[in-house]
Amino acid sequence: MLLGGGRKWFLPSGTPGSARSATNDYQLPAELANGWGVAPGAIDPSRDLINDFVAAGFHYAPDRTSLQTAAVNAHRLLGLFAYSNMNVALDKIEGRRGNASVVTDFGFPDQPMLDEMTSAALRVLSRDHDGFVLMVEAASIDKQAHNMDTERWILDTIEFDRAIEVCHDFARCNGDTGVIVTADHECAGVNIIGGSRVTDADLANRAASGAGAAQLRNGVVGTYDAAGFPRYAMGNDGYPITTNVDQRMLIGYAANADRYEDWRTNPQPLRDSQQPFNNVPPLSLYPNLPTNRDVAGNFLVTGQIADPVASHTASDIPVSAGGRGSSLFTGVMDNTDVFFKAMQAVLGGVDQRGRNH
Repeated sequence: MLLGGGRKWFLPSGTPGSARSATNDYQLPAELANGWGVAPGAIDPSRDLINDFVAAGFHYAPDRTSLQTAAVNAHRLLGLFAYSNMNVALDKIEGRRGNASVVTDFGFPDQPMLDEMTSAALRVLSRDHDGFVLMVEAASIDKQAHNMDTERWILDTIEFDRAIEVCHDFARCNGDTGVIVTADHECAGVNIIGGSRVTDADLANRAASGAGAAQLRNGVVGTYDAAGFPRYAMGNDGYPITTNVDQRMLIGYAANADRYEDWRTNPQPLRDSQQPFNNVPPLSLYPNLPTNRDVAGNFLVTGQIADPVASHTASDIPVSAGGRGSSLFTGVMDNTDVFFKAMQAVLGGVDQRGRNH
């Protein structure tokens, strides 16, 4: 079972969108091949790995529509929905609401959401009566926090939350299931710093003025009792109808790079250097760095670091759990303990209600 982006690593070398070459193709080191008792394979960038998966009994889904069909009967499933990183939740949702410019520019207008991939994965994996482990990653929360693209990482967090809900729904119907939610690190030093004092229309006018901090910080950023109160309305799809609301929530970053800021939602994500067609239009026309967008307002927020994008921090991150073994996950723990506690739950160290044996 494998669902996500990364199609460029499966296509034969020379195929449009492929990133394969003799220098990055892979074979097992002798130590692993001998230890596992398998053949090491060979460097062969011309090999069609998608066809090889299909020949091995995998259903292949190139888009959301085919994923929904394949999950009905598949026992093995491969879904590759983009050449590299999939588009983020904000842009996928915009595409479904009729504004498909970004997902069309990337070439993949029919991508599934993370909760849809999670549902499909659970449907297929639950056919294995020996049990399974499913790892669901919301990788672009980190990527968009690096870019200090506030609305994009926030909507990806909502997307992740919806995937967690799918897992908890499954666990409620399957009592021997444990659900663990955590992260590998914090990124960018994210914090809510206040709320805008002005309407979105006023904010747009200020962003067009070119007057810098005098217009986009002074009189806009409200802290404590001066902060405005945002009212985000949710759509039927589970995401905000718009993120450009009056008195919007304002986000600051403690590990930020330099960026221009106008507080409004960016119509385009930053360029993604991992995309095979990053250097040709239309993707080459996207802003390249946080200092290349929102420049009209002339409000430069100087960063604490010299990097071009925000960095990871040492801030603590949450870990939570539900279902089998969940009582093991309490208090503050080292990140390496998560693995051992998970194995204790899986291997019978606790009963289905989380009690130690």
